[in-house]
Order: sequence, then C-alpha cells, then structure tokens
Amino acid sequence: PAEFMAAVISNQGGYYQTFAYVSEAKRMGIRVLPPDVNQSERHYTGRGREMRVGLMQLKGLHADTLEALLAERTRGGAFASFAELRRRVFVLPSDAELLVKSGACDSIAPGRTRAELLWEHYLEGGVGEGENPAGVCKPARSAGAAQRPEGSSPSPTPQPGRAATLELFPSQPVVTPKAPAYDRPTMLRHEVETLGFLISAHPLEPYERAMHGRGVIAARDLERHVGRRITILGWHVTSKLVHTKHEEPMEFVTFEDTTGLVDATFFPRAYERFCHLLTSTRPFLLTGRVEEEYGVSTLNVEHVERL
Repeated sequence: PAEFMAAVISNQGGYYQTFAYVSEAKRMGIRVLPPDVNQSERHYTGRGREMRVGLMQLKGLHADTLEALLAERTRGGAFASFAELRRRVFVLPSDAELLVKSGACDSIAPGRTRAELLWEHYLEGGVGEGENPAGVCKPARSAGAAQRPEGSSPSPTPQPGRAATLELFPSQPVVTPKAPAYDRPTMLRHEVETLGFLISAHPLEPYERAMHGRGVIAARDLERHVGRRITILGWHVTSKLVHTKHEEPMEFVTFEDTTGLVDATFFPRAYERFCHLLTSTRPFLLTGRVEEEYGVSTLNVEHVERL
C-alpha cells in the first residue's frame, strides 16, 4: 500500500488532490514521514508501512536546487549538519527557508530549533548570497569549495588606501542567537505554506472535538443512515460542476473527515444557495439526506454551515 500510494502521488494523477491521497494513506495505517534532505528523493517513496514525502512537494523550491542537492548527496554522501549542507550545495535564501520551515533539515540539526537554523542562514550571509541573474543553483566543485554565483569572478585584491582598511580587523565567527522552538500553530502554518497541506495533523481534528455531543456522524458511518437526515463535518477535497437537462448548474463535491470520504450532491437549488461558500481552506457542517444508489451512499445536501 505505501509503495502504491507513493506512486499515485508522485505521478500527480488521479481524481483527487494530493492531500486526499495523503489522508487516505493515513486511514490505511501508513505513517506519513515529512521531507528530509538525507532521506527524501525527488518523488514520494514508500516502504513497509511508511511513506516519505518527496522534495517535489516543497512549494517554490527551485528545480536547480533540488537537482543539486540530490546530486551532491549521491556524490558526497549524507549531509552531517545544516552548515555542511550550505557549504556543499549552492542554496538560494528562499530555498533554504523552505527546507527549514518544512522540517527537511530537522534530522541534521539535533538539539537546534528551526528558528536558530534560519538565524544561522541569514547571519552568515544567506540573504543575497548565492543569488544571480539566471537563478542558477549548482553544487560546489568540492565539499569545501566556496560558494559564489555562476559566472562571477573571485574577489579582487584590495587596493592600497581603498579596500585595504577592511583587513584591519579580523573577521569573527558568527554567533547564532538561541531561539525557542516555534509553537505548534506556527509549525502547522509553515507546513501549509511549504507543502500546501498538513501532514502532521488533519485540519479537522480540533473541529471534531468541538462537535462532540452535537449529533455529527462520521463519514465511515454514512451507509448506516440511508434515508435519514444527518449532519456531517467535512473538508472540501474535489468537485465537478455539471448542468441538468434544463441547463441549471449543480455540483458533485467530495468531502472528507478523519474517517473517510463523502460524496455530496448539490442540486440546483442547494448549489445556488451555497456554492459561494465552498472553499478548500476551511471546514463545513453539511446537513442533508443520505441516499443510496447501486450500493453507493451519497449525501443530498440541504444546508451548509461554514465553520
């Protein structure tokens, strides 16, 4: 199962968005592991009961950086520290921030917080360093080679009376300030920012706790309520807009909770009332009647409440 789900996501095909496949993998008992600079490949990988997020999932990571990181890891072995990664691979500041915020550098920085890694990157010249007009990111020619933009020249020798004064004071090592770890809400926001969705938690978890005692049923129990009017908590997964024979718009929408998927039908009247509320960034309470056709249970939506 882990290998199959990893292949489906890596192929970027299928009816659902990546988040839905990740959620389904969790429901199948697969442990979803975060991206990692030493363990992740370009694509998703699965083994046993674990699936590792691929570096392809990092939103905005430059292709050249990804290629350079994988090539240098193959050439020189695993990265031992964040400083070594930056020394061996030509990383743009924006890419370094993505790697840190996504948790991809956690394994090479034991005992250090992500905030401290960002301080280190910026204080040691991360801002502006490595930027070049072409945006090219290439690994160093050797593990200890200095990094500079492609096509640039070595620093010129200081001229007497002008730049020589810069050598009067020896450079001091940069001391990275101690910084506390980000709180959980901040780390979850960073997950959405860097990956596009949550992997360490389901976005409905806090809402499900708040729904206790309100008669909300679980998605996995939908078929037990055929013919009844029920309320369910849902997160928008995907949708398909169609038209009736009278050219009235209606929509088939798939929602999910932590237990499974729900196929919901917005007939023209419900679509007209609630279509403007639908978004994939917040949860909904859906009320309607459960219907069954050809052995498949669906929800005929009558009311939508946006939480």
